[in-house]
Amino acid sequence: MTPAVSRRDTERTCAVTGESGDRDSLLRFVLDPAGQVTFDVGKRLPGRGIWLIPRRDVLDTAIKRNAFARSAKSEALVPEDLAARVEKQIRQLLLDRLGLARRSGALVVGTEKTKDKLRHGKLRLLVLASDGSPKTLDPLIRIAEDVGTAVLRSESAQTLAQALGRATAVCSGVTDSRLAKTIRADHALLSTMVQPPTPAAVAAS
Repeated sequence: MTPAVSRRDTERTCAVTGESGDRDSLLRFVLDPAGQVTFDVGKRLPGRGIWLIPRRDVLDTAIKRNAFARSAKSEALVPEDLAARVEKQIRQLLLDRLGLARRSGALVVGTEKTKDKLRHGKLRLLVLASDGSPKTLDPLIRIAEDVGTAVLRSESAQTLAQALGRATAVCSGVTDSRLAKTIRADHALLSTMVQPPTPAAVAAS
């Protein structure tokens, strides 16, 4: 029989806030052999883990104060673009997960196929391109609301198409419950790490 894992065994402490959380919910960093801070998106890299609450402001504070060095008890070289690297890796993780769903037959792509599965309650997650036309997307969103299917809007149609190996991917749907849950968690994590718009950008929009 596999020994039970206690909550204490899975809890880690944020190097910035001092808050404790389950390791699965925190960001993990390690120092590579050259002493450079590396984001361990899969939480599998060797070395002592440095843990952060998954919020952009926490990551920015860790970079500014080099909380990595204090936590590692050694010198730590922080790449200037570390925050951008973290965001990029999480975004890629989300896209890879969608690609996995496609290859395993758990993702349908295309307006009509997606709409049919959605109407029959076969989708666990509706995935829509962030730049899709309201004329195409709004009817799907209404159906999703009627049948209680979660909706995810994240990447551009071109980005989704590249990830799925398609010419276009304005709308698609995940049929597997477990994968749908994981993809939603990836998207939620990405949302916490995206650089907030500057006041100037907001004013111009």
